[in-house]
Amino acid sequence: MSGGGTETPVGCETAQGGGSKKRDSVGTAGSAHLIIKDLGEIHSRLLDHRPVIQGETRYFVKEFECKQLMIQSVDSNRRNRNEKRFITTI
Repeated sequence: MSGGGTETPVGCETAQGGGSKKRDSVGTAGSAHLIIKDLGEIHSRLLDHRPVIQGETRYFVKEFECKQLMIQSVDSNRRNRNEKRFITTI
């Protein structure tokens, strides 16, 4: 103890040694929790396709509605032309 002042008391050495076992067990539980969390994220990205399907469904409905509106306008124009032709032939 009288040398360089870098020595630690004996009680602290045993506390550090005992603490490392506790840290290992806590670290293992913490790392297990992280692994489970990572597995949950992997599962949701690989196997949970609901967000993708919902997006595709929205896109399909939007495109279908746009095409329906275009068809209706084309049909309306055809009807108007046919009515004009019919009226002029009478």
